[in-house]
Formats: sequence, C-alpha cells, structure tokens
Amino acid sequence: MLIAHIILLSVALVSTMCSDAKKEKQEPEQINEEVGLPVDHLQQWNADKLSLFVHFGVYSVLGGEWEGKKAERAENIWAETGMFADEYEQTARDLTPKNWDPAKLINLARDLGIKNIIFTVKHHDGFCLFKTETTPFNIVDFTTFDHDLMEEIADACNNANIGIGINFSLTDWHLPAASPMSSHYGAPVTEAHHQNNLDQIRELLTNYGDISAIYFYSGINTPAQSRELRELIKSLQPQCLISNGIGNNMGDFIASPFNHAPVIIPDIPWIQRSSALRPSLGYKKNKTTVDTLGIARSKIRELVKVISEGGNYALNLAPKGDGSLDELEKEILNHMGRWIKVNRDAIFRTQKNPLGDTSNSWLATWKDDHLYLFIDSVPSSQKIVFSAPGNEIEKVRFLGSGIEPAFFSRGQKHEITWTSPAMADPMQLPVLEVTMKDTIQPIAGEPLYTALNDTISLHLNNATPFRSISGMDRLSEIPSNTALRWNLGIKQKPSALLKFTSFEVGKTIKIKTESSEMVETLKGNRSNLIRSENDTIQTGQIFRSKPFYGALKDLHVNPNGNNRLQISHGSWMVNSGHKDNLKPLPLTHHYYYVEIDSENPQKHLYRITGNDGIQVWLNKEEVLLAGNDNMEKPMTCEVVLNLKKGENILLIKNFNRWGNEDHFSLTPMPQARWLIQSVEIPENPGFIEVTEQNKENVHADIYMPNFSIELMSEN
Repeated sequence: MLIAHIILLSVALVSTMCSDAKKEKQEPEQINEEVGLPVDHLQQWNADKLSLFVHFGVYSVLGGEWEGKKAERAENIWAETGMFADEYEQTARDLTPKNWDPAKLINLARDLGIKNIIFTVKHHDGFCLFKTETTPFNIVDFTTFDHDLMEEIADACNNANIGIGINFSLTDWHLPAASPMSSHYGAPVTEAHHQNNLDQIRELLTNYGDISAIYFYSGINTPAQSRELRELIKSLQPQCLISNGIGNNMGDFIASPFNHAPVIIPDIPWIQRSSALRPSLGYKKNKTTVDTLGIARSKIRELVKVISEGGNYALNLAPKGDGSLDELEKEILNHMGRWIKVNRDAIFRTQKNPLGDTSNSWLATWKDDHLYLFIDSVPSSQKIVFSAPGNEIEKVRFLGSGIEPAFFSRGQKHEITWTSPAMADPMQLPVLEVTMKDTIQPIAGEPLYTALNDTISLHLNNATPFRSISGMDRLSEIPSNTALRWNLGIKQKPSALLKFTSFEVGKTIKIKTESSEMVETLKGNRSNLIRSENDTIQTGQIFRSKPFYGALKDLHVNPNGNNRLQISHGSWMVNSGHKDNLKPLPLTHHYYYVEIDSENPQKHLYRITGNDGIQVWLNKEEVLLAGNDNMEKPMTCEVVLNLKKGENILLIKNFNRWGNEDHFSLTPMPQARWLIQSVEIPENPGFIEVTEQNKENVHADIYMPNFSIELMSEN
C-alpha cells in the first residue's frame, strides 16, 4: 500500500467533497485556534476520532422483553416479538424518562475525550424524540412527559462545546404512507414517506442549532430521493456531514454497520461503530454475567485497530427507560476512559500507521514527529523493531509513567529494548511515544517494476487501488476501486499504449505521474483479436440455481466447487431461456454455471447482462464484482476471461435488488478485438495513477475491467 499517496489523495478527495457543499451557502471560515488555520469539517471530524451514539426510545422501556418474548436487538422489539401497533403505542404513551439528564452524557463523553454525540432522534418505530409537526407520535405530543429531548441534549452539547449529530432511520413502521415492515428493515421509501423525511430533517436542521453530522440508516432511497435529501441538508447547514446511509453514493463518509468492520478499509474518511453489549443497541434488562473489564479491554483494542487503519471509532450507549444510564455500560466506558485519558496523545489528531509493515505485537499511529506504538504483547526477543527510513529516534518514553526505555538505530532500522512501564494498566496495552528527529514521512510501497527489459502490463490485478464502498443502499454495497495506481522504479522513458475493449470506449480518464498529468478519452484503434484465431472454444450449456435471498455481498454457493453437483440446498436446472412464472422477489440471487472448453490457454471476451449486481468466478477465482449504479435499466459488462487449456468452470451470480424481470444473459464475443491508444509517459515516472475525469460520484468504481497500460522500451 502506498501510504503517502493515499494520505495525500484522501486529503484532496475530502476537499473536493466538501467544496461543492460550501458553494451553496458561503459562511465565514471557521478557525482552529490551536493551529490558526481554516478547518475543513470532514478533516476536523476525522481528527476528533471518537463519537458517542445514544440509542433511547420507546423500546428502552421494554428492555428487550415483552410478554415472555425476548428480542435479540432490543431496539427492534416491535418487529421481533410481533407486538401490534396499538400495544406499542400504549408503551409509548407511558414513556416518562424522569431520570433523563444530558449532563451525565456530557460528563461521560468528556471522560472519554469524545467530541461528538450522535442522538438517535427517530428509530424504525417512527417515534420522534423531538417536537415535530409531521406526526403526533412524538415525545412532546404523545406523552405526559412533555420534554423535547433533542432540544435538551442539543443545548447541553452546545454549552459544553461538544458537537451534536443525529441518527435517523429512513424506515418508519408507524407511518401509514411508509412501506410495510420487512425482515431486513430495508424497504424502499415511498414518495409520501420521503416527503415526511424531508419535513422532519428540515425541522431538525432549523430548530436545534448546528448539527455536526447526520447518520441515515435502513430504508432505501431512490437516487432522486437521496439527491433531494442531500441538497436540503447542505442548503440549511453546509457544514453538516452525511453518512453513506443516505444511499446512492451521496454520503460524505463511510459508516460501518454496528459491530461490524467495513468490508474493506476505505481510503476516504470512515467510522466503525460498536456497542459494548452487542448485538443490542437499545437497553436490555436481565443481562447475564458481564465481564466489564474484559469488554473494555476488547473495545480498546478494537479502537486502536481502527485508528491505526485511519478510521474513526464510535461507541454506543443505551439508557434505561427512565432515562438513567445502564451501570454496566457506564462501568465499561469508565474503564476505557481512564486508559484513553492517559494515552490521549496517541489517539486524537493522529494518522494511520506510517510504517508500511504490520506486527502481531503492536499497532501504530503518528502525528508530526511523534510515532505511537501500542504494545499488545512483548516479542520473545524483548525488542520492538521497526523501519523508518531517513529518520532517527531522538527519545522514547511510555505515556503515563514517562519511563524511557533504551533504543538503538542503525540506518533505517530502529530497535527499542523492552522495559516494564512500571504503571498499573487495567487495559494491559501500554503505549510508547517515539520522538523522531524530523517529521515522519509515511513509507511508500515497493516499486512494482524497477527495469524495463520487456513489455510491462499495468492492470487491475497488480494496481494499488484507491478504495471506497459503493452502492444504492446497505444491501447492495460492495467495495469499489475509485482510482488505480502503480508505483514504478523505472528510470528511462517508456513507449506506452493504453489497451482496452469496446466496453471501456468513451470513458475520459486522467493519467498522472510524478511530473505530468494528462487527460485521455478512450477511443482506440482496432488491434488483434482477443481470442486465439485458430483455436476452438466451446461454451457449454448454462445451468441455473434456484433463487437465493440476501444482500449483494452474500454468498450462497460454494465458488470452489469442482462441478455443478456441488450446489447446496437444491440442484442446478438447465437455463432454457424461459422465465419463471412467478415474479421474482426483491433481493433475489440466481447463480449460473457454465463449462467452457478451450483448445489451448487463451483469452476470450464474454458479455454478461444482469440486473443490479454481477459477480463472476472463473476456475474458483473471482474475476469481477460490479454493482448497477442505474436502477432504471439492466447492467451489462464485458469481461476478458483467461481460459486455461481444457475445461474451465464459469460461475456467475446475478443480483436482483428490486424484484424486476430477470435480465441475465451470457454471450461469447469471438470477433472482439483489442483497442489500443498511444500515450506519452515521461522518463522516471515514479508512479502512474488513473482516475476518471470530472467524476461526480467519489465512491463509484472506475469500472474498467479490461483496461491496461502496456509499457515498452523505446530502444
């Protein structure tokens, strides 16, 4: 991983993402008094590192139990126990959180060093913890308590100089105009429901002062709905950050589902969210024995892993139905807070591990000339060894105790002799602060090639990708490659050709090196046939699986199976071309099995048409995973397959997000040819980076599966 590049590109991406919002409404620049420089809101959020989520509502009164039935996720008790609407409404009517005290939340946040509190103003149940004109089903109008909890916590945060954000469900089980309750809580948002969401967001961003961030989750917006919601937010509060839960790649940052790491580590700002007493986010009574210290140790290590990978971290708090804090959660957070207070320099305003390598014994963060090593276990050698080229150690000390271990440097190799920190640490995770003589420079990756003795092909599989997570919604999200980069140690000037297929024609790309930048629209000149002209290829019969259900990233069939008989839960059927009599359900997957016989090893282009997502394996290796960014029409991709001699097994998954007509088809393209286009690459390029020119969607995949850059010696 080319860490230096990723950090610089991330900063540039962050600036671009925020500049569009600022054009809508000019405000005086905020000044960070610490450094005297203008603050970019997303960069500031990324520096804050820690947030606190608060899940409180009608569900908190029930504590995960109703009439002998228990809910795994207490906040979803209405759905999990089968309560009728009037029974849930009666529970809401009796909500009287007399012990609700925002000051206690503020104090707990301060002890943890938290700068942002995210309040769940409306969960799936539709009950609003703020005064709203859109529905009487809110804490002011529907209960005798008559307190606007959002107003109280917003005022308290403002007085304490802590950011206040909101957590808002795009699903509403109580709204008649909303889609019915679904098992995955991801039903489409109707137009009437969308208007209700717009009205409530307008109230929240108008009546409660500055909102630092909005986290959307659950319900599924159309692209037009996501765009309208984003435009409303940015017109009212340009500085307000938006999570990817808004849908359709229109968020400012990536927020992982609670208690799950992101599927990949994004190279744009991201946050991992966690609850201490997983999996529940709402208060749960009658808990079994809880090891609060053990959980705190686990969460601290989770926090350190996240920030060492460049992310932010959020903890969840679930007050009881009377508004008081759960003593077990409070104890867990207090354990964590004591450790964070001692080691805060290693957490806040830091950047991800700059050393390039990883260790089973420690993780790292850095800022300026300070490197921070979190020592999870001491190597048997009693030495902490790392590389930091072009720099020397000036001082080493333990945060907290201040004890200074001995150290030794030889060239780029550095060695610290282990010494006990001589300080009680219940988290058992001491932190070494290593002061270097100069500002730390993150280590770049090793060059892919250092000489140009033969033709070099730069393609997707040997690139260092710039990563995000892309999709219409949570159920269709997959990793995306938003840019490609190749680190090179070649000194001479190469002759270069862009090589691609008709599928990539028309794309306009930016090609950047260490000393140059150019824009190319892919047109190309016809070149050789992709397949071997004199070899035979036989594409066999297509077999189709029964339907499976779930998110795009779910896997229901073993891609490592050797033959079509190894499908689980049913058998393969001949794909005769006629469609099922029944209309497909939403979130349907069909798998297709094909045997391809090739006379010799060769390449061959296939066109695949599908619905909302396509995943392809050839001979047990994944060769394509792509989502559909246009829900109005089927998706088509063309992919060059590297066939081996003899039998090849092709497995394809077609994801049908919306339950539309199945559009799957597989077409061999025996007459397909390579297209080539010359391009100027300077001598000693350092790196080559490819991005899409004028790309509006910063999360979407560059989606050029057959593109490569061929470098040859000019001599």
